[in-house]
Amino acid sequence: MRKFTTTYYQLSSNGKFPEGKGFRLAFISDLHNMEFGPDNAVLKAAIDRADPDLVIIGGDQIVAKPGESLDPGLAFAGHLAEEYPVVYGCGNHEYRLKLYPEQYGDRYEKLRERLTAAGIRYLENETADLAIRDCPIRIYGYAMDRTYYNRFYRGPLPVLELTDHLGKTDPARYGILLAHHPAYRTSYAAYGADLTLSGHYHGGVVGFGAHRGLVTPDFRLFSKNCRGLFQTGNTCQIISAGTGEHTIPVRIWNRRELIITDIGQP
Repeated sequence: MRKFTTTYYQLSSNGKFPEGKGFRLAFISDLHNMEFGPDNAVLKAAIDRADPDLVIIGGDQIVAKPGESLDPGLAFAGHLAEEYPVVYGCGNHEYRLKLYPEQYGDRYEKLRERLTAAGIRYLENETADLAIRDCPIRIYGYAMDRTYYNRFYRGPLPVLELTDHLGKTDPARYGILLAHHPAYRTSYAAYGADLTLSGHYHGGVVGFGAHRGLVTPDFRLFSKNCRGLFQTGNTCQIISAGTGEHTIPVRIWNRRELIITDIGQP
């Protein structure tokens, strides 16, 4: 059976929660229709054991290929939503469904419809205000333009791109930015959300230490941004190694990953 690891983090609320308050979130990224046991029962059991207050899906829950089903990725998201609040950010595979209707027909619309019917908040350049255990949160779901996903693009991501799509961060709420592409860490920190959640790099195929991988989907060699926790001032970025893969179905020293994060004092 495929295996994954569960990684735990403890983060400060940066003084934005009432004293003694906090919450726990589970973060899944890049499932790519992978299954851990029938109907993803093994992955679901690991999430249940962690007992999160919120589940965040960081994008690429599905695989965007002509003829590829939207299951089991969306079915699993629906199962999670039966028990937990679920917020779903846009990855490059969800974005691809929207960008190329001549290839994918109405699959993007079907994806949105299924998520809405399941009660899942899908954020595509949108925000959501939540109160989890009396903790005020704003989630910023950034869907970046395809320019920045270009395999050979090495230019910057202007912070203005984020503010134009999402507005400025609310200093009274703990901000969680869903930004699927991890490479633009400096821009995410400058935007000012307390926590950025990313994926996309699948841990770099072959892992070297805590953060470095062999190669990324945009052909960066030995990137230092393949997985792990990074801190810049009062802002943090967590980059998931992902729970699945598709084009290169190989992982060496790079186990699939479920992330559990306590923010404040849950």
